Amino acid sequence: MIQVLGTSSSAGKSTLTMALCRHFSNLGFKVAPFKSVNMSLNSVATGDGIEISRSVWLQCKAARVEPVREMNPFLLKPEGMGGSQVISLGVSRGIMTISQYRKYMAHVAPENIKKSIHALSNDYDIIIAEGAGSPAEINLEGDDFANTFVSALFDTPCILITDIDRGGAFASLYGTLKLMRRSDLVKWFVINRMSGDSRVLEPGIKYLENTTGKEALGVVPKMRSIDLPGEDSLDYLSAEQGTGNIAVIRYPYMENYSDVDPLRLSGLGFSYVDGSNPTHLDSCSLIILPGSKNVAMDLAYLRDTGLDSMILRQKERGCRILGICGGYQMLGKTIAFNEDSATALPGLALLNCRTVYSKNKTVKKVNGKLNREVFDSDDDFSGYEIHYGLVSSSDKKFVAVTDSQNEGSVSEDGSVIGTNIHSLLENKTFLRYLTGFRQSDFDYLSILENNIEKVTENFISHMNMKPLLSYIEEK
Repeated sequence: MIQVLGTSSSAGKSTLTMALCRHFSNLGFKVAPFKSVNMSLNSVATGDGIEISRSVWLQCKAARVEPVREMNPFLLKPEGMGGSQVISLGVSRGIMTISQYRKYMAHVAPENIKKSIHALSNDYDIIIAEGAGSPAEINLEGDDFANTFVSALFDTPCILITDIDRGGAFASLYGTLKLMRRSDLVKWFVINRMSGDSRVLEPGIKYLENTTGKEALGVVPKMRSIDLPGEDSLDYLSAEQGTGNIAVIRYPYMENYSDVDPLRLSGLGFSYVDGSNPTHLDSCSLIILPGSKNVAMDLAYLRDTGLDSMILRQKERGCRILGICGGYQMLGKTIAFNEDSATALPGLALLNCRTVYSKNKTVKKVNGKLNREVFDSDDDFSGYEIHYGLVSSSDKKFVAVTDSQNEGSVSEDGSVIGTNIHSLLENKTFLRYLTGFRQSDFDYLSILENNIEKVTENFISHMNMKPLLSYIEEK
């Protein structure tokens, strides 16, 4: 096992881990990505009904392996108001406060993480583990199960990566090594996102090698115009302008940001719309209501900001509207958050459906065919569902057939669509119906595969891989 640590969040840990997974897979090794603890609202349901982070899913794509629960033992999904939903070995354990989470992790994390690594070791040649945040968070002493806790279990080596684009790269590397626990496990460091001539860094690199005893593996150039799915909401802070006529409603508890990735990779782009720029909806031909971690709060936000009435007006002028997961529920008539209660929250009533919540969570991979009567094609697709609440629809039109069942709702005029299925925008027929996009050769997964190769080449061609290969061959 080799672990990738970072001097901060977004230093490049996930991307380097992905690149190493692809590189060693190219060399013929069976590689498993691993992240013991991840905090993200970007998750994926796998074939056996478990939930893992989107970044681990992407690393599995790079490694050419199917994701399994042991690759991401713990996933935290912030719920707001001081609580997070805790996913342990792919299954939700409910919402916990920070103190509850710490007690829970102290009790179960050490054994679960160790068992997960052992299980992966039996089935894979190499494990590329990724840390979280920074390994030098001294305020989390004893609570950090994501960083050197992992490599210390078996005294396996670490790579420390830093982002020079932020400035202070040498100080970040040196300070992290001085503050972190078990800095002896760090054997190498990488400087990421270099613009310009990397030779100007040579004196600093030599000084750092001499003073810390750690070896520089390389300086990786900054890449432009390469899109990969983001790890969490921080990777989706800015919109992708494109043609400017697609709006994504950004309510406070938006989740599953990666649903907009096909808009980025196709060049269509999108704009975020919230309470600060509601008039942007006037120029849009498509409005997307994405997933929500707190449907009640986000629906209240739409009403408090007046976005609800603006969305209704845009529908009247012919704008198409897509609701995904929580957004689908908001488009319906009512949402009952207590299955035993006769009271229900009114939705936007653009679809003839109702949602009732229960304690059961739906987590599943989905395969199906689009409804030919709506989309003029019965294209095959694959996606996934992750949600609470059961939606029952009385609309005559539906989105797709999955497992011999009709899924989703389509308004009588075909302008409003609701679905529980994430990643449907990756299907070019579905995308064309909503946007008019007619690039016949658009293939989201092929573009993603090509970008994985390009990013891997950028890392590997600027790194000295001999020390890593030597370590692997010794083991």
